Formats: sequence, C-alpha cells, structure tokens
Amino acid sequence: MERYLRQKELVCQECLKNSSVLIAGVGGLGGFSSLYLALAGVGTIILVDQDVVEVSNLNRQVLYRKEDIGRDKVYVAAKRLREINPEINVIPIKKRISEEFDIPHRVDVVIDGMDNLEGRFILQEFSLRREIPYIFGAVEGYMGMVTFIDKTTKKLQDFFTKISQKAPQVLGATAGMIASLQTLEAMKYLSGKGDLLRNRLLIYDALSTNFMEVKL
Repeated sequence: MERYLRQKELVCQECLKNSSVLIAGVGGLGGFSSLYLALAGVGTIILVDQDVVEVSNLNRQVLYRKEDIGRDKVYVAAKRLREINPEINVIPIKKRISEEFDIPHRVDVVIDGMDNLEGRFILQEFSLRREIPYIFGAVEGYMGMVTFIDKTTKKLQDFFTKISQKAPQVLGATAGMIASLQTLEAMKYLSGKGDLLRNRLLIYDALSTNFMEVKL
C-alpha cells in the first residue's frame, strides 16, 4: 500500500495491521505513541484515560488544542487519530487504571503512558496476568527511561520503588523521545524484528545527550 511504502522493508505491515495495542494514559507519552502507531498503520489502538484536557497539558501533549480544554482526552485523541489515519480502528475507553481494571478487547502489547507509580504497577499486573508484553516509559525533566517487560523479565518492583509525588517538570521533546522508543519497541515486537529491551533499562539524559543501559 502506498501509504506505507517507505516502511515496507522495515516492518511486517500485515502484522501491524492485524495487531491491537493498548495505550494507558494519552498524555505526553501516550499521545506521541498513539500518533506514531496510527501513522504506522497499527490496526487497532485502544486508548485508556480518565482525564480531561487542561491548559498545562498543551506544552507537551501533541493531540490537543486550546479549544479542547475541558474535553475528555480519550475522545479527542481518538477523533484526531482517526483523522490522521482513517484506515485504523481506534477504541477510546474513559476509565481509571485500578485493581479492577479489565477490558474485553484483544490486546497484543501494552504501552505505559501513565504518570503515577501505583497505576503502573496495576497496569503491569494486568499485562502479565493476560500474558501481554508491557512497555514501560517514564520522563522527568531532561531524563527518561524505557524497558520491555514480560513474564521472562524483571518487573517494575525490582528496580523502581518510588517516585516523587509532586507533578514533575516535563519537556515535550523529552516525552517525545521516550514515547518514540516505546513505539519502536512495540513495532519491533509486533513485527518480530531486532532485540527488545528485555532485562535492560535504557536511560536517556538530554542535557548530556547520552544514553545509558542498565542490566536488570
């Protein structure tokens, strides 16, 4: 298909078309991830978020505009993604990630776009319970980190025990960098390409323009 001509030798396009990706949190991380997955032609994108668009989101959350303030993020995001690529299926779910979280849809991989540790632990357990790979990503300031978690790897609790309770300072470009890495991990997994970040935590420091890999 002409739309995907420039990536046809890099990914399994049919694999992407037949895949379903859940993105939990459609903010600075999840917005970028959903955008790139939509552009790449992932067949079904499931968006989960309970928040509305706020003014302070607009410095880094690429799917929203000033006129969206006060609207539910998942529905605004779903509309934008459908406009960007009408060929894909976007399922918006306005729901909090809680202990009871579950959905009836098939999911092939989960991307973490959340901003609180409790929700991340719950999301990870949801993924592992259903034997779905979970791609962790987090940003604060000029720093970001990414790893790939499944039943064969270390878990969040093994290396990530606490996070600041105050709202972090975040640059849109840092969120975009980490979300891009998460998206690449998802596309590699769905296409059966390359080496994934299993038991490897990739840390990005934008101030020094350095990547550091920590073996888990």
